[in-house]
Amino acid sequence: MDETELKFCGLTRAEDARAAAELDAAYAGVVFAGGPRKLDAARAEAVFAGLGGCGVRRVGVFGPAQEVPEILATSRAIGLDVIQLHDSGTADRTLLLRQEFFGEIWVVLGVSGSSFQGVPPNVDPSMDALVLDTAVGGRSGGTGVTFDWVAVAPAVAALKTKHRVVLAGGLRPGNVREAVRTLAPHVVDVSSGVESAPGIKDPTLMRAFATALRSREER
Repeated sequence: MDETELKFCGLTRAEDARAAAELDAAYAGVVFAGGPRKLDAARAEAVFAGLGGCGVRRVGVFGPAQEVPEILATSRAIGLDVIQLHDSGTADRTLLLRQEFFGEIWVVLGVSGSSFQGVPPNVDPSMDALVLDTAVGGRSGGTGVTFDWVAVAPAVAALKTKHRVVLAGGLRPGNVREAVRTLAPHVVDVSSGVESAPGIKDPTLMRAFATALRSREER
């Protein structure tokens, strides 16, 4: 498959977005869904300013409490390229977004241990990508915990016949090579694994992550 793309998510500072751009990340993400990395549109725009004029695609992460009009207004205000939904990704919700948003729509699928068995029936097949993230205590995203990559590998292989797959959940410089070797996702998504504190990215860890990912690809 093609080179695995890199996404740094949960950015809260312009300097971290700048570091992502310097490391040739394909995607830079900010969170509107809640938690310690939550931003509003104005702060998100200030973060994305750190990208400069490069081609890094902007991702906004939204939760189930946010209605379609709010998601669309935020997306327009800061020029999002990708809407990432931390909810069921139902067909009706996606259809409403598709009518006004012309970028990509990704939906998050929570994985608990090795329980992931394939695409849940409520996932719209028109989704541009599925984000596999560890579910802990009923929530997925930002947990810093991995799931059983080997156990879900056959299901992930089946998913990749229909969808682009984004791998998240507990990734860090020390394990990204093994994760990619096991599941061969289209994108790897890292947040807490390159932080010194929630929302504060460590540039040394960011560089180590990018180096580990690409050294695996050169082997």
